[in-house]
Amino acid sequence: MNFFRHFPVILIGCALVACGGGKSTPAVNPSVNAPGAKVSPKAPELTPAPEPPPSQEQKMYMDNAVDRYSYALGVDFGRAVSNINVPVKLDVLIDAMRDVIDSSREVLMTDSQSEAALQDLLAQMQLQKEVDDATAARKALGDQAAFLAKNIRDPKVKVTTKGVQYIVLKEGSGVKPKAADKVQVHYVGTLLDGTEFDNSVKRGAPMEFAVTAVIEGWQDLLLAMNVGEKVRAWIPSALAYGEAGAPPSIPPNSLLIFEVELLQVFPAN
Repeated sequence: MNFFRHFPVILIGCALVACGGGKSTPAVNPSVNAPGAKVSPKAPELTPAPEPPPSQEQKMYMDNAVDRYSYALGVDFGRAVSNINVPVKLDVLIDAMRDVIDSSREVLMTDSQSEAALQDLLAQMQLQKEVDDATAARKALGDQAAFLAKNIRDPKVKVTTKGVQYIVLKEGSGVKPKAADKVQVHYVGTLLDGTEFDNSVKRGAPMEFAVTAVIEGWQDLLLAMNVGEKVRAWIPSALAYGEAGAPPSIPPNSLLIFEVELLQVFPAN
């Protein structure tokens, strides 16, 4: 059985080459030797320790093309195996590879036995993923509760009728939208850890939509805003995507942080 039929891993190709940049130069202190400035005694220069030469083993992997692609193949396979979220015995895995590659050795499993074993692996991985996801979701819920409890202490923070916290970054003097209206907005959306998941400003095009066509937290926020106003808002997961999240960008129980600028309101006919 082909192992990689079950895992979306490209074994050969897509190798990433890390390019090291040059060392940064310390900024010049403008006060050194300036007229009237006190000149500090010159500190002794420290010569950095030379890097140790590569070992014979390290040299071997770079000496010829066969060694290089063999090592790269091992790195790629190792990365694939490292993504498996259940225990794997490395010595058994390596023995199995030897059994397949070396014709003088015996492969200890039939194809059907291998298939059954890998199906068991997939089942174990799925169970572990569900456990890990549930743990992460509980943590996210606790993290957002703690954040919102602290955030509300800021006197600049306002709260909508349904519980969206926000601060005004720029006042607006235009009309407020109604639930039946359409609006035009610019916005940037991030998670609590700072990960950006959407940005109309970068796209260079504001979004237009009906007030009722978006998540509940957005609806509540928009009804509190005036045209021209810009806010930073914290939308609890219960008013956003809840326990399901919106994979792959928004995990379960995510508090969403938006900077929203209300540009126009299009009244309902």
